[in-house]
Parts: sequence; C-alpha cells; structure tokens
Amino acid sequence: MNHTTEIDTIKLQMEFLNGDDQRAVLNGIVNALSSTYSQLYIKYNTGSNKGLQINTIYTAGNKILELKTGSFLSGSYQDKKRLSIYYVAVEIAGLKKYNIQRDKTSQDCLLRVCAYLNTNMIRFEITEIDLCVDMLCPYENTYAFCNKKAAGVKYYKVDEPQYNATTHYVEKYNHTHNRVMKRAYLYDKRIKEGTINFSLTRFELKLQPRYFSAYEFGSTTLSENLEKYHVLFFPTQEEKRAALSLYKEHEGKIRRRDLHRLGLDYYRVYPDTGAIEFFLFSLYAIYEHHLDLPSKPMVDNGFDFEN
Repeated sequence: MNHTTEIDTIKLQMEFLNGDDQRAVLNGIVNALSSTYSQLYIKYNTGSNKGLQINTIYTAGNKILELKTGSFLSGSYQDKKRLSIYYVAVEIAGLKKYNIQRDKTSQDCLLRVCAYLNTNMIRFEITEIDLCVDMLCPYENTYAFCNKKAAGVKYYKVDEPQYNATTHYVEKYNHTHNRVMKRAYLYDKRIKEGTINFSLTRFELKLQPRYFSAYEFGSTTLSENLEKYHVLFFPTQEEKRAALSLYKEHEGKIRRRDLHRLGLDYYRVYPDTGAIEFFLFSLYAIYEHHLDLPSKPMVDNGFDFEN
C-alpha cells in the first residue's frame, strides 16, 4: 500500500514589544504577497474578538491563509511586571488538498512569507502543525490507536461508537479539543474533500499551540510524536476483524513494548518524516534572492491595513 507523509496546516508567529512593529510586519507580509501574486485578494475582518483581528487571503474563491493579529500579557498572573506582547500569526491550512494549482499557491505563499521574514531578519516560530499520513486505500481497511497513552486523557476503544461514520478519533476530547497539546484522527479524505476520485485515507496528527508553548520544534519532533501512534492498514476486512478482536482482548492492559506479540506490527504503516523535517527547517533558510520574484511591482490589489 502506497503512502506519503505530508504537512497540511502550518502556523507561524512573530512577536513584538509594540504595536508599531506589529503593524509594520503585517503590512510587509501583505505587500510581499500582493506584489508577487496578482491573483490574491483579501477579506477584512473589521470586528474583533478579544482584540483578535483576522484577515483572510483568497484566490479563485479558495482560502489560502489567515493573518491574525492580537496581543497578550507575558508571564504569569502573579507577575506585576508583565509586558504586553503584540503578535502576527500566519496560518496556512490546506497545503495538501490534492488540487494541484491550489496546493502550489498555498506552498508558494508560505515560502514567500518566510523569505520576507528571513530577509528582513524578523524572527518567527512554528506554533502549529498538522502532520498527515496519506494512504492510498479505503478508509474501511485502516485503524489507528495511541500506543503511549497520556495520563488524564481518555481514548476511544475498539468498536466504541464514533460521531462520524467516516472519521475515527483516537482521543476523547469532545469540546475541549482546541485546549490540548495534540490530538489525532483517521478519516476518509475522499469524502471530506468531495473532489478526489480515488481512495485516500488520512491519519492526521495535530500538534497544537499548547504543544509548542511547552516544546520547541526540533529535528525529532515529528518522528517522536508519530511513533506514539499505531497506524494500521489491513489488506482485507477479515484480517482487520481478526487483528482488532485480538487487540481488544488486551486493550488497556498490554504494555507498549509487548504490542508486537499481537502481530500488529505486520499491519503497521511506518511514515518517513525526513523530507517533511527538511522542508520545515528550510523555511528558516529561504531568502528573497532565492525566489524568482517580479522585477517590477504589480498592480495594486487594494491591500491596506492602515486606518
């Protein structure tokens, strides 16, 4: 069974000590994108949610990225000398939707933003990643579970009902899913997108902002987190029923190091994160002179964040 490892969503964040720098970088990012890609247009969010401002950039009716600005107080609540931190966040969701032109535009915009930031020596950090394992097989022939369970987290068991017939959640977070470090699920990508005409099942591991608040992105971040999950592919439904029936008997009591005794490793998918890790680290090393940028400014597209 063929499979690939992909990045679907990435969020970059820059932080400043004053609003002037925040606005200058926001405008710099917008100008970099609009002067390079004439097909982009923006939808402004003039309202705010607790000071959060969101502006969305589209092309051909498809959302490419969001630019978010806001502020927060540094340090703990007990600290009376906390500073106001002003941030700009760039979130690109849908880097791998299997739409050739859209996927290319999304990646081009990501590279353009990073080139602008690096060229102007503006520090940024990765604060969110959706890591995906895409398998060219029917959803019904797959399964996934966490082999290194975290304390205090509840997990779905074999045969336990799920909310959606074509989505298998690993953790039981329900309405708290945005307030955790990470979560994973398995779903039928063909049904979700509606434009894919071949069997495609995606295992998605979301490393969320709280994860990167506690841990920095490093060379083993992706591989170590993926290793904590068993992603399984079964050639037949009979083999799936037999393997999961055996696993169900020992679920919750078998030790991680003994899982191989159940024969599950025979069906396990082993993602290779090497290319993805190289790509992510390359984001810190790309500059504007590496890109084929237009020599003359393009037509003004109406991007203007100044009041």
